[in-house]
Amino acid sequence: MLKRLISFFLITITLICTLCACGGDDDISLVMPITKDPLCLDPQIADTREAKLIINNCYEGLVRQDKDNKIVGGVAESWSISSDGLVYTFRLREDTNWQLLKSFKGVLEDENYLENFKTKVTAHDFVFGLRRAVDKITDAPDAELLYCIKNAQKIHSGEADKSTLGVKATDENTLVITLERANPDFLRVLTLPLCMPCNEEFFNATHAKYGLGLKYTFCNGPFYLARWAEDNSLVIYRNEGYVGAQKVKPTAVYFNVNGDEESVITKLKQLTYHSAFISDEGAYSLSDNKKVSYSVIENETRGLAFNCSDKVLHNEKLRQALMILTEPEKIEKPENALANARGIIPDCCLYGEKSYREAAGALYNVKYDEKAALDLWNQGLKELEAESVAIKIICTEEYSAQMQKLIQVWQQVFSTAIVAKVEILKKDEIDTAIKNDSYQIALTEITAKTANPTDTLEYFTSGSTKNIFNYTSDSYDNIYNSILTSYAGGDILSGLKTAEQMLINSAVFCPLFTYGDFIAISKDATDFAPSSALESVCFINGGLD
Repeated sequence: MLKRLISFFLITITLICTLCACGGDDDISLVMPITKDPLCLDPQIADTREAKLIINNCYEGLVRQDKDNKIVGGVAESWSISSDGLVYTFRLREDTNWQLLKSFKGVLEDENYLENFKTKVTAHDFVFGLRRAVDKITDAPDAELLYCIKNAQKIHSGEADKSTLGVKATDENTLVITLERANPDFLRVLTLPLCMPCNEEFFNATHAKYGLGLKYTFCNGPFYLARWAEDNSLVIYRNEGYVGAQKVKPTAVYFNVNGDEESVITKLKQLTYHSAFISDEGAYSLSDNKKVSYSVIENETRGLAFNCSDKVLHNEKLRQALMILTEPEKIEKPENALANARGIIPDCCLYGEKSYREAAGALYNVKYDEKAALDLWNQGLKELEAESVAIKIICTEEYSAQMQKLIQVWQQVFSTAIVAKVEILKKDEIDTAIKNDSYQIALTEITAKTANPTDTLEYFTSGSTKNIFNYTSDSYDNIYNSILTSYAGGDILSGLKTAEQMLINSAVFCPLFTYGDFIAISKDATDFAPSSALESVCFINGGLD
């Protein structure tokens, strides 16, 4: 406790000094809470929102996405793509550098490293970073997103050496990436932390501690990590040597660890915090506050999850019969829902510069048909050698009226061949029932943690730990794997749509409503740019009125 108090005191003094220093118009210090301390700031393996928040501000990739999801230059000042979509040639800026810190003493062996270390960001840094990303030893969580690069999949599976990766530095400022198959989403993939550069000399000097502390974190972005106090706060400072498409406005951004939302809301109202990720309850508590506004990112689809391992609902015909009688547009939307769902994959997911939903269109295509439903129901009962089955929906109180109306429709069509009921549970009780596979149908959510559509589709793959539906389908797994490993060009988008529609046709998940995560921003804060799936916030243009 004493250690934490001393650390907090030092951070507070630092913040006061920064705010008071010089008094110039360009002295802008921003404060944002994070729920927990990031475990690692190695871009190739970081997998938490907290880590991505820091990395996306402290590192610069070849390209980045602006606030409108448009691809703009990062370290690359220009690029060209071959007519077949297989060869990407990037011309790097000549004036981008890594940020050397005094804290690197002891990590870099040269005592005069501040004068002697070559800080220029080169094409080799991207070659080394991308090789690390697909190396089996690195175990990068999103490595499969790079399988379109020549030999990437073979390297990741241990079948080829990482030196064979289709990434080559023809000189210090020119990088050539050769793909095995055209991928219209490739430039967006290059904006992800996975694809950030890595200085090989510095990485080797850390002796497997890269990104595990301040002195092991080497930044080349608009900000650099200046302080990392465990369980207390992180501070990033403006990189005065940063050269990019945009000028960096904030002098510093402070990230204080605070997992208590009540405390976070209070500090937002007091303008102590300039921004924060908050829950829908937190947003509601700020709805009448004139000092704080909030935005919502539609990253959650809520609907009916069918337990495909249940002794009754493992029968696909029974699930399909229930889906045919479920008309999402006729189910009353709760007040806190954002909209009716247009598919399983949430609106925040991207395909290139577009929303995936915009590119794929709305999906459902299950038409209400009592005769077809009854035929399927009878076929399913015959396969189970049953005359009637019991079905139970579990949901929270806010959905009880809608679910009661739904089972009345089921009972009207199936008559005595179904015994249906609704059980009202608390959210944590529903989560426990799902975890223990002790449910038939649950009104629950699928949340996109990233903007990659495949991350949402992974929920339904046979080997996924996220597969709460106990759904197994070789056909679905083959399509999912083909999207990652063999589909090219427009076939990738077609594959995503086919996989999503297959889940609906097989009655695995019935999408009903969209919900989202919220980010609060104080009225005096300007030009914060949350990412599409709210994995992070870009502070380059952040300011204070």
